[in-house]
Amino acid sequence: MRNDLKVLAASSLVVLSMGLVGCQNVGAPAAPQKAPDAMLQEGLTKLSKVTSYAYNVNLNGDLKGPQGEKPEMVKFNMGLTGNVEAKDPQDPKLNLSIKGDMTADADGGSGEFSMRMNKAALYMNLMKLEGKGAVAIPEEMKAQFLGKWWTMPIPPEALSELSNSMAGSDESKMTEEQKKMKKLVEETKFFKNVEYKSMEAVNGEQSYHYTGMLDEAAVSDFIAKATEMQGQTVSATEKEDMKKAFDQMDFAGDFYVGKDSGTLNKGKVTVTLTANAEKSSPSGTVTVEFTLSDMNKAVTVEVPKDAQPIPMEALGGMLN
Repeated sequence: MRNDLKVLAASSLVVLSMGLVGCQNVGAPAAPQKAPDAMLQEGLTKLSKVTSYAYNVNLNGDLKGPQGEKPEMVKFNMGLTGNVEAKDPQDPKLNLSIKGDMTADADGGSGEFSMRMNKAALYMNLMKLEGKGAVAIPEEMKAQFLGKWWTMPIPPEALSELSNSMAGSDESKMTEEQKKMKKLVEETKFFKNVEYKSMEAVNGEQSYHYTGMLDEAAVSDFIAKATEMQGQTVSATEKEDMKKAFDQMDFAGDFYVGKDSGTLNKGKVTVTLTANAEKSSPSGTVTVEFTLSDMNKAVTVEVPKDAQPIPMEALGGMLN
C-alpha cells in the first residue's frame, strides 16, 4: 500500500477516535426517539462544526511484536490535555501538554512536553526527558534544553496551508475539494451495531451512551472515495491489503452524545489486534479515551515572556 494511502487510512481512524466514554451513571430514562445510528451520525456531524474545545486524551497500548522479532513487548501510556480554537483560520490557537512513557522490552523512556501556538509562532517546553535501559539522554542536552521555553516563527506559507485546512463549517471559505470531503464525511456511517445503553453525565451535560463497532466496509469505501478526490486511485491490491488489515483488527467503542448539544462529547475506543496465522504481525490492544468540553468557547494562548529562539545548529549537532 502506498505511504499516502497508509497515512490517509491511519488519519481516518484517528479522526474517528478523536470525538469519542462516560462518567457517572445517573439512571436510564427512556431512550431517545431517533435510531441509535442516526443519533451517533448526527453527533459526529455536529462535532465537525465545533470551532473550539478543550480536550483530554488518554492513549494506552500493550502490544506483542511479530514472533522472533525484537522488541517482543511494547507498552505505552500517554496523556494529552489542552484546548484548540479554529474559529478564525487566520488566527489558530492551541495549548497542548503531553505526558507519557513507553517501554520496548527492557528499554524505554518517559517525558513531559508543552506546546502553545498562535498566528505568530510556536512555543515549546521540554520539561522532562528520561531514558531507561539502553536509551540514554545526553546530559548536555538536558542542561541546555530542558525546562526552558523555546520559540519558532510560523512561516507565512505554513500558516496559509494551516488556515486552508481549518476552514471549519463555513462553506464560503472552503475549496470545492473540502466541500466534497465534508459531504462525504457527513454521509458515511462509520459505525455499525449501534445500541443505546443509558443516560450518563459528561462534564455536567446529560448524554446518551451508545456502543458500536467500526464498519470496516464503510471505512474502506470512505478511504477509496477520499483518495479519488485527491486525484489518485486505490488499486485492487490495496483494497485487498486493507481488507486483510481489518480482518486482523476489532474496533469497538462507547460513544456519548450530549442530550442538549447533540454533539459527540466523549468516548472510549478499544482496538484489538490479532496476529496472523504466520504470527508475522503484531497483536495486543490499543485504547483511546477522549473527552471534549468548553465547546465553542474562546481560547487564550499565553505567550511565555522568557521564550528564546530555538538554537537549531546546537540541537542538530547533539542529535547527529
